Amino acid sequence: STSDGLPYFVMEHVEGLPITKFCDSHKLSIDERLELFRKVCSAVSYAHQNLVIHRDIKPSNIMVTEDGVPKLLDFGIAKLLHPNWSLDTNEATATMFRVLTPEYASPEQMRGAPITTTSDVYSLGVVLYELLCGTRPFKLEGRMPDEAAQIVRTEEPVKPSSVVSGRLRGAVVGNTGENQQPKTKDEFKSPTFRNPQSAIRNLKGDLDNIILKALAKDPERRYQSVQELVEDIRRHLAGLPVTATADSLAYRMAKFMKRHRTAVIAGGAVLLILLAATAVTSWQAMMARRERDRADQRFNQVRKLAHTVLFDYHDGIAKLAGSTPIRKKMVSDAIEYLDNLSTENIEDKDLLLELAAAYDKVGDVQGNPYLANLGDQDGALASYRKSLAIRESLFMSNPTDAGIKSSVATSYNNVGDMLWARSASEEALANYSNALAIFEELSKAEPTVKNDQGIVYSLNGIAHVQAQMKDPASAIETYKRKLTVAEAILATEPENNTFRYTVAASCLKLGDTFVEKGDYKSGLEYQNKAIEFFSQMSEADKDDLTALRSLALALSNTAESYTDLDQFQTAVEFNRKALKIQRQLAAVDQGNVRIQFDIANTLANIGSEFIQLKQLDAAADNLHEAILIFKESFAKNPDYSQPRGFFGTSYTNLGEVLLQKGDSKAAMENYQNALAILETDPIRGQFPVTLAETYEGIGDVHQKAGLFREAKMWFQKGVEILKDLQEQGKLKHPEILDELAKKMVKCETALAKVQRQ
Repeated sequence: STSDGLPYFVMEHVEGLPITKFCDSHKLSIDERLELFRKVCSAVSYAHQNLVIHRDIKPSNIMVTEDGVPKLLDFGIAKLLHPNWSLDTNEATATMFRVLTPEYASPEQMRGAPITTTSDVYSLGVVLYELLCGTRPFKLEGRMPDEAAQIVRTEEPVKPSSVVSGRLRGAVVGNTGENQQPKTKDEFKSPTFRNPQSAIRNLKGDLDNIILKALAKDPERRYQSVQELVEDIRRHLAGLPVTATADSLAYRMAKFMKRHRTAVIAGGAVLLILLAATAVTSWQAMMARRERDRADQRFNQVRKLAHTVLFDYHDGIAKLAGSTPIRKKMVSDAIEYLDNLSTENIEDKDLLLELAAAYDKVGDVQGNPYLANLGDQDGALASYRKSLAIRESLFMSNPTDAGIKSSVATSYNNVGDMLWARSASEEALANYSNALAIFEELSKAEPTVKNDQGIVYSLNGIAHVQAQMKDPASAIETYKRKLTVAEAILATEPENNTFRYTVAASCLKLGDTFVEKGDYKSGLEYQNKAIEFFSQMSEADKDDLTALRSLALALSNTAESYTDLDQFQTAVEFNRKALKIQRQLAAVDQGNVRIQFDIANTLANIGSEFIQLKQLDAAADNLHEAILIFKESFAKNPDYSQPRGFFGTSYTNLGEVLLQKGDSKAAMENYQNALAILETDPIRGQFPVTLAETYEGIGDVHQKAGLFREAKMWFQKGVEILKDLQEQGKLKHPEILDELAKKMVKCETALAKVQRQ
């Protein structure tokens, strides 16, 4: 802004000429124009990868600097491909001739239909047509809007080679076709056509087909991405077959002969001399062509997969609200292809690394516990293991390649994540330990942020498993080491949100583990640090759903600490803040399985806190809703084992509420539902106190019915669990054991009284 507060924009000033004038003034050949056009396509492709459609590509918006660098300008009417914005609007129809240039607009733009990246492909086709022919496909100057739209939607453009040929004849006889501007001989000698006959020869065939495919009326018949268009132009310049031409043997042979003219002539002489060997040689040549074509096809498929699935689909939308269903489509499109491709005998190292990376992306969407996922843990584990197998095989062949070695460690961590989520603690620990050893070795040889991040991730996994195995002391030491490394990374780049997230997550896990050990002062200190970090991150970037979900988790975990301190009203307040965020996340990403379980857990916690506050109706409402969400989510994702223990806890707590309200029958039903979950491994070892409380509840129901012998039996089962925990030093609230022991004494007294009678 100016000194007196007047705001203004500062933009790059581009010195140059529109691309058509630049090509003419520099007398570029057709091949030179194609190379320049490929650079323009790269800019458009970059915009598409970032979910932006230009919608107004034309020569005046493509300026070329004096040193030949093209600049794509004027994104003033560009459209952002956002999943929450409906494409089915009438905006383009209502304002069509105010937001587009008719000569370069696609048929769907002219009729106000939904706009996709193929609309920019069409506009690029018009620009390429003009660059190579000196005229546009249709003459629209002076036409009424409806007439112009009708021409673009219905009329087919003349082949570029025919246009040049027709203009050559027009220069002699003084006329042209309907859609071409009249040209005099002097005009025809402009730099665009300094060698017309050569231009006609170059345009015939490949370039005709490439341009006409880009200009197809039906978007489905065009190139589906700018990259496909660029690839065909590259193949044409290299003398290779293009996709816009029928894949005939004659066509491929013509291309082969053009690329290897000398060799073909020599081969012809040899064939004439060795006529007797013609059959064998022909057969071998045919097989060689098939193998080469097959290899080319596979190579291009993987490249297309890597760019379309890994970048266009996944990375571009991973953080967007509501993106899980779209990512689900990515999985269904990719997984079968990947499985088929993995059976091929692939030896190209880069190709195999891309294939492994593809399996990682698929695994992330299927069931990574740290990301929005579809709840398919089996599928995710299988995908990660496929990636690990590829990378381990590559490492055996390239033992000194640090990049491959690092990727092996990453795969170990990914497999460890899934095993941890499935409570396979020992296997998970082995994988995390393998990853840590590799990253420590790499960091020792070359200290880098990337290697240190690998160490942080591996330590995080190890600490998770230690906590899962009820070893909070070891987990605290591991989390402290992780936090130290994470803070050192953040110090190198304090404003980096990825590094800030790592520190925040380390604080939260360290706080949770201190609480697990009974050190609430330290626990709440670290938990509040995490809340502060995540709050700042989510405020700074409203689209960062990972930070927002982590904030909800930090609030929920802090609420649990206050519950342990008997500050139940404070716990309710923290959980309600968490629940508000979780419902917000669920509303914008309805296919996200993980957030549904988060909501159910928080509702169950609120219900438990209301029990302690003696607000039984509120407790029952929250627990009923939690159980309903758990049921629906597990019905769709039966293998999502991580929250199953909380599901059982919800049944136990609802049984307690119903028993206090006098409904013993309904209470018993809920306790039995809880047992069906809590008595199974590995949940039995993860929720021992809740299982003891469930036994106690069933005993209470029997005692209330006067069945003292049965009640004593159930109380005894609970006492055995709690005594075992006490002996291990893991019973945080010994008063629970005392209460159960008193109930057993009451049952024994009652039984003795009955016997005396």
